[in-house]
Amino acid sequence: MLKRSYFGLLSTISLSTFGDTFGLLAMEWMVYELTGSKLAMGALVLCSGIPELLIRLLGSPLSDRLNRVHLMAFLAAIRLLAIALPLGMGLAGQLQLWHLFAAAALSGACSALFLPTAMAIVPGVAGERKLMRAFAVIDGCKGAAALLGPALAGVLTASSGALPALGINALCYAAAIATLLYLPKPAKPREAAASFSVPAYLREIAEGLSFYKQFPAMLIIMILASVSNLSSVAVWTMMVPYVREVLHRDASVLGALSTASALGYLTGISIVSLIGEITHRRLVMLGSLGGMGIIIALWGLIPSYPFALTAVFTAGVLGPFFGSLSSSLHGRLVPGNLQGRVNSIRFLIGGSLQPIGAFASGAVAEAYGVSTLFLAAGLLPAVCAGLATLLPVLRPLDGVLSALPAETRQASSTTMLVKQAK
Repeated sequence: MLKRSYFGLLSTISLSTFGDTFGLLAMEWMVYELTGSKLAMGALVLCSGIPELLIRLLGSPLSDRLNRVHLMAFLAAIRLLAIALPLGMGLAGQLQLWHLFAAAALSGACSALFLPTAMAIVPGVAGERKLMRAFAVIDGCKGAAALLGPALAGVLTASSGALPALGINALCYAAAIATLLYLPKPAKPREAAASFSVPAYLREIAEGLSFYKQFPAMLIIMILASVSNLSSVAVWTMMVPYVREVLHRDASVLGALSTASALGYLTGISIVSLIGEITHRRLVMLGSLGGMGIIIALWGLIPSYPFALTAVFTAGVLGPFFGSLSSSLHGRLVPGNLQGRVNSIRFLIGGSLQPIGAFASGAVAEAYGVSTLFLAAGLLPAVCAGLATLLPVLRPLDGVLSALPAETRQASSTTMLVKQAK
């Protein structure tokens, strides 16, 4: 039963990731064709990012209150309807810019809880001993989907336009919904039996936030993740202008760069899986973050297609050494009944700077050029990673973590007793 649940969840995440690669490339390409404006492209990502951040905060308890599988299916269905808007209007020859912005906003709002809810299910179906490998396999399948998707999306967009790519995105969401509906029925969430009240709901949001108060090292890690994501979204939001204006290539090259990044990420996941348990987590995570920043900075200084392929591949290899270790730490340290809301807060913190990065990237690229943007986007995480090596609060992340989960469970049990007493 657990094995079926894990592989069903794995299929759902892979399908949605594969579809997202088509939809994202297609909508960015359409915005650029309609407007020719880098600011408009940044605004598209901003339009998606703001609802995502708000829902992750205000909706964080829902992943623990509701049936997690049914919640994911509902969110995927709304995202399917969101993609259907620009797809249908495009087929009718009536596509306007606001259709793309509306689809991005609705899709962003739904994606806010989709992945955090999926991550909340993993510890319950994988087991603590296999947790690192379970997250690595999920990251690997996401990487494989992202490896195949951009290349096909780029070729399809270059040959037939962006609308067929949106159609692929819609089909993937439909398949993900079907997969979710065939998963075994999960256990009823503890909080579902409790009657709803605004004070209780706010307390549940606060419980998600309190995890990072108990573990300040994890808060620092997520702040660094937010800086890394700001850099990444700034670079990839301007990838279409980079390909067209700096490299003077077409959409197939955009797909090739995305594929090289995903191939590097898949290679990094394989290395992490082969290494197994990593005890020197602090230096490995900070080293990977700093390394990615330096590579992006060099990418901005060297306007060469072969170097760009090498840069995105190398940055992709380094990515899992930060991301998978962070996921594994959260899976171990967070109690099962708090997984949904803590993961929502985790992604909220990690993605908090993405809207700023997306919009600012357009402004910087418009004023100073895409290459200057890449240089600045690379130096920021590199400097932050260097400064973080000086923080003593991160040292407890190294070595054996057996004492930390016990502290977390004790804090969680205390919270539950207080709630029952009330």
